[in-house]
Amino acid sequence: MSKHFKFLGLAALGAAVLLAFIADTQGQDKGAPKKDAPDQPPQKKGIKGPKGGKGVKSPEVSADGTVTFRLPLPNLQKVELDGDFKERGTKGTIPMTKDANGWTATVKVPPGSYQYWFIADGFTMPDPSNTHVRPASGVFKSQFEVPGADIAWMAVRDVPHGTLHEHTYFNKDNATYRRVVIYTPPGYETSPTKTYPVLYLLHGANDFERGWTQAGRANWIMDNLIADGKAVPMIVVMPFGHATSGSAGKAPEVQSIQSAKGVKGGGWTMEKDVLNNVIPLVEKEFRAMKDKEHRAIIGYSMGGGHSTSIGLNHPELFTYVGGMSGYTGEGGLGKLLADPAKANKDYKLIYLACGTDDGAINGGRTLDKVLTAKGIKHQWTESPGYRHDYQCWRIYLKDFAVQLFKD
Repeated sequence: MSKHFKFLGLAALGAAVLLAFIADTQGQDKGAPKKDAPDQPPQKKGIKGPKGGKGVKSPEVSADGTVTFRLPLPNLQKVELDGDFKERGTKGTIPMTKDANGWTATVKVPPGSYQYWFIADGFTMPDPSNTHVRPASGVFKSQFEVPGADIAWMAVRDVPHGTLHEHTYFNKDNATYRRVVIYTPPGYETSPTKTYPVLYLLHGANDFERGWTQAGRANWIMDNLIADGKAVPMIVVMPFGHATSGSAGKAPEVQSIQSAKGVKGGGWTMEKDVLNNVIPLVEKEFRAMKDKEHRAIIGYSMGGGHSTSIGLNHPELFTYVGGMSGYTGEGGLGKLLADPAKANKDYKLIYLACGTDDGAINGGRTLDKVLTAKGIKHQWTESPGYRHDYQCWRIYLKDFAVQLFKD
C-alpha cells in the first residue's frame, strides 16, 4: 500500500488531536461568562459549522465531482492530504489551506471508490469527521465514493447479491486462530445440489482478510459480473495472509495460545496454510468443485507473491494463476521453468499485471521476460499511471474473473 499506518502512531496522534481540540476550545471560551449552576457540570454548547468540530461535513462530494476535505483543528501547524484519488501520474501530497475554522482542500475527482488520510503535523490519521473508516493489519484509512456510470461494474447495484461468510479455524503450525472470508454467489442457498468453482483471492502486506470486501469491493464486482453474464458464478475465498496479528489476534493473545499448545510460533507459511487448512475447510463446508480445472488463485502485492508461488508450483491443484503488483521470482519457479511444454498444458491462464507508477513493475517485467523466453503462455498487462493501490487491483480482479472456468 502507498502508506503504512501503525497503531502506536494513531494512538499518539489521537492524544495530540485531543490536546489541540481542547486548547482550541479553551481559546474560544476564554473570558466568556459562566452561566451553569454551581452544582452542575459545565454544559458545552454545540457550535454549528467547522468551528469546534461539530457539524463538519468531510468529505463533501459535489455533483460536479469536486470533493472538499475538512479538518477542524486550527491549532495544527501543517496538514496535508493524501490518498488513491489523486490524478494518475501525480506524486506527493496535497497541501491543505488553513483558516479560522481549521484546514480544507478541494480537488476534482473522477467517479470511483477511494481511500484517503490526513498527515497532521507529521502524524498520519483518518478523517475524524468520516465514520467510513477501514482498519486492517496496522492500517486506518477513510473512504469515500464519487458516483458515476463509469463505475457501474463495481457499484452497489440492484442485482442479485451473493453472501459473505466468516469462518474461524485453528492453524496447528503456529497455534493461531485465523479467519477466512468466503463469498458465495447469488443463488447458492437456493440451489442445494449445485457445486461451484473456487477463486482464492489473497491480500497484501498491510491488509487482512476483509480488505478485499472493505476496500476492494470484490463481492460487488462479482455480483455485477455474474448479473451481466460476464463471469460464471463462483465461490471466492479470502484468507488471512500473515503468520500473526490481524485476525490471528494481538501478540500477547497469540503467545498465550501458543504456550498453552506447546508451540513456539514458527513453522507457518501461507502455502501450508492454504493447502492444509483453507482449501480443506472450503471443500468441507461449501459445495466447492474439487478438481484443479475449477480452482484459481490470485493476489496483490504480498498476496501476488503468495499466489504465484503457490499456484505455479502446484499444477495439480490450480489451472488459473495470477499475480497483481507482486510475484514470486525466477528462483522460486524451477518446476514451471524446467518443462515449458508441460506448463502450457497444465495452466489455462497465467495472468500478471501492474501499474507503471508502481515499484513492483520491475519484478513483473522481469517475470514476463523469463516466461516469454521459455515460451510459457501468459498475459502481461501494464497500466499507465497506476500506482500500488486498489484503483488497479479491482480492475485486474474483474479482468481475471471474466476469464475463469469457461471451458
